[in-house]
Amino acid sequence: MSVFKRLCRVVFALAGIFSLCALGLTWLGPWRDVASALMVVDGYWYALQACMAVTAVGLEVLLFQGLFARKTRTVQVATVDGGAITVTREAIASQAEHIVEADGTCTASRVHVDAKPRGHVRVAVRVLPHETLDVVVKGAQLHEELMSGLSAVCGNTVEDVSLEFVEPRSYADARAAEADEAEVAETAAAAPATASAADDGAAAAATEAADSTSEITVPMGASREG
Repeated sequence: MSVFKRLCRVVFALAGIFSLCALGLTWLGPWRDVASALMVVDGYWYALQACMAVTAVGLEVLLFQGLFARKTRTVQVATVDGGAITVTREAIASQAEHIVEADGTCTASRVHVDAKPRGHVRVAVRVLPHETLDVVVKGAQLHEELMSGLSAVCGNTVEDVSLEFVEPRSYADARAAEADEAEVAETAAAAPATASAADDGAAAAATEAADSTSEITVPMGASREG
């Protein structure tokens, strides 16, 4: 929704609330006499008329939108030989959902597609991570993948892709994960050295065992004097 539409809705709502309260207090409540007396004040009366006019115009606009406006279900992405190639909003949302959930680390909990009949597609995705992750790095990666993936479906009509990360399903400390990975790497690097030392120890033990079991020759000849 654009800023102008949002401003118009806020003004319409405030004008309607003021008009309803100003007219209702003259009939109900303990301030009926005060509200009736304010009607003769020029500034108050002019403000009430302006608010009533804004409310009437806003109600007419809403009525015409409800009667004649059609919600755009398809988006024209290209023209070929006088014909038009269109894509539905559901197809765009499904493509965005598949891209977010491709690597299995995140889930697209909600996908909103805002598109005009002849292009100008805007996609907003609410991302639910499965565990704690670096939002800056993952967000940039997903944004690039969504822009390239949606361009394959919508062509050059993709204007904006917005990502909203919500709290993850499970918490995992990134520093602890990095420490565990470093410990595993050190263990894997030290494994060959440990195996080599074990082999050297086994060879030395075998040599010592061979030396201890070697034969000892003792002269058996005894002297006659003995």
